[in-house]
Amino acid sequence: MITSYAKSKPVETITQHTKEVLKELEILKKIYGKKIVKNKIEDEEQFWLTIEIACKYHDCGKFFTPFQNEILRNLGQKPLPTEFDYAIKHEQLSPLFIPKEVLKQLDKTHQKVLLQAIYYHHERNSTIPDASVIKEIWEKDILPRIDAIETEFGFPIAKQASYLYLGKVKNRIDEEDENYLEYCLIKGIVHRCDHTGSAHLPIEIEAKYNLGEQVEEFVIEKYDKINDLQEFCKENRENNILGIASTGYGKTEAAAIWANQDKTIYTLPFRISLNDIFDRMNQMMEHQDVGLLHSTALDYILDEEQIQYPQELYEDSKMMNVKILLSTIHQFFYFALKYQGYEKIYSMLSHTKVIIDEIQAYQPKVTAIILQGLKMINKIGGRFMIMTATLPGIYQEYLEKDQIPIATKCFYSNRNRHKIKMVNKKIENDIDEMIEKAKNGKVLVIVNTVDKTIELYEKCKEKAEAKLLHARFIEQDKAKLEQEIKQFARSEQSGIWISTQIVEASLDIDFDYLYTEMSTLDSLFQRIGRCYRSREYQKEEPNIKIYTKEPSGIQYVYDKRINELSTEMLKDYDGQVLKEEVKAELVKKLYSREVLQGTSYLEEFEAAVNVLENMREHYLTEKEAKGLFNDIKTVTVIPKQLYEENISLFESYEQEESHQRKNEILKQIRKLCINISASQARGRITEIGYGIKGIFFINAKYDKEKGLLLKEKNEDFEDRSF
Repeated sequence: MITSYAKSKPVETITQHTKEVLKELEILKKIYGKKIVKNKIEDEEQFWLTIEIACKYHDCGKFFTPFQNEILRNLGQKPLPTEFDYAIKHEQLSPLFIPKEVLKQLDKTHQKVLLQAIYYHHERNSTIPDASVIKEIWEKDILPRIDAIETEFGFPIAKQASYLYLGKVKNRIDEEDENYLEYCLIKGIVHRCDHTGSAHLPIEIEAKYNLGEQVEEFVIEKYDKINDLQEFCKENRENNILGIASTGYGKTEAAAIWANQDKTIYTLPFRISLNDIFDRMNQMMEHQDVGLLHSTALDYILDEEQIQYPQELYEDSKMMNVKILLSTIHQFFYFALKYQGYEKIYSMLSHTKVIIDEIQAYQPKVTAIILQGLKMINKIGGRFMIMTATLPGIYQEYLEKDQIPIATKCFYSNRNRHKIKMVNKKIENDIDEMIEKAKNGKVLVIVNTVDKTIELYEKCKEKAEAKLLHARFIEQDKAKLEQEIKQFARSEQSGIWISTQIVEASLDIDFDYLYTEMSTLDSLFQRIGRCYRSREYQKEEPNIKIYTKEPSGIQYVYDKRINELSTEMLKDYDGQVLKEEVKAELVKKLYSREVLQGTSYLEEFEAAVNVLENMREHYLTEKEAKGLFNDIKTVTVIPKQLYEENISLFESYEQEESHQRKNEILKQIRKLCINISASQARGRITEIGYGIKGIFFINAKYDKEKGLLLKEKNEDFEDRSF
């Protein structure tokens, strides 16, 4: 009997692979089948039959002798005689193998969908071949072996070739087609079944627990009842939600209650926030039910001792098959750019709830893509939730323009938490006052740039015990500092911490006093939320001081015009308690179209919206889409002195043959790394070598107390995305 291979690593026959793909389809139908077709598919029988046929025949083109010879060479075996080369890709031949009687089970609409789902399941930008070329391949290579192929394959194979499919794949199904959404679902499901079948991972994992029930029980046990925000989310589980709520209002728990028992992706712009929620959810759920996906997720999962199979959980997270996935948007939201193959992610979102937490933290171009993605999710039947303390007006306007149904409500704390004082001088002029307050209280100082934190730290440490936290510490030192500041905030200690906007929303901390440089209102109010997080403030003196004279980082960290507008708008509240609803209204007004006229912020947002609304499907490759989406260019570096001190690690990595051991060494290396902006790296970095890609060493001093010392005019941009 002939053995025809689908792939060489691991070795697998076409028949074996096909059965794996069909098995994945059955898993998907069992867990989410009803949710996928609900209110979206008119003819469920035709829908599932189309997918089943596509899964059966998608790889039949691999019976082509030149493809088999590629595999045989990889296996070190002698190739088979043939007059053809591998100019035709297997997916271009696969439709040939579908028998007419099988094809006729589908109506004409689903026949076209089927043929395109198979033909484009690899998206290679290949030119559609001439029928005469396909005819010659069929007659000389396939037909002489047709009976043997059918016997090996185990499914019916066409005995007579039809080349009509070449005409049906020429004009791709796009948004103008009435069957566009069904095509996206079918093609995307075929992608997912194919990829998970190849990886031998389940396409979906059925969770043991109901997240909503678990979290609700946890909240009731702790507080006796769920609050009004959480009740609102519970009542609107089948709806899209826009919830604006004060910091400390239990938004994370509300989002989990809304998610209930559905497949859910919870997004945040900060890795540390995701790590914290991952830990919290895993107190209530089995670890295999909750996944984690961001640029350093594997390292974090490997460090969690209670996770029994960390590598397996990470692979499941990458495959996005877990019930609850905690992820940065950069891991999947680029689907909104409709790149070649985007249907794989898009189809999954048809039965998924997506939570966007802290939407105001993203740059305007990225936010435009997120909002476009939310519109697409709504169209294909998924549901989304936006949870935030403040929402720019132009974002709400964008969603309302298309009349997307959204349950919207604001929830504000009645506590008087923040009394502000605007100070027209530089923040360093009040160091003595900060130190005095830190004798009997917890003082947090936030400035806009790393160099400014270092400058203040050097002045403070001469007079008091101070701690420093910013984004330019190596990963292992930053992780320790993040744990330290959280422990400090929960303790009875007094003292002073100096930081950048890295602590705005990424850390659940509560300080007594905040001294901060002026920044844009959305950023400023996030900072304020780190002080008196859920306590009533009753003193006459302010607990928030905002310094407006020459704040660092204006123009290259924050838009200069928006910062000026923020300062003007806040002056009316100087010396007053700042109510929660006032914060939300100020941000909404600041980022309204009327106020933003003439700013680069509005120009960037509108330019991105215009591009998105006119973007053709399948125009970009996946790599190009990721590049457009990840607009903050960062470079991973290791300080030269740490590289030299740990050179044995790099030598071990280069010499190690075990893949697992290589990963363990690489994990140790990454703990010595820092992400800096591309502008900071320019002219200072050198490739590290040793077979390691994407890490450079930088010729700059590293101080364990102060971090990486880079003095530069156009300096750092905090890593708000990874």
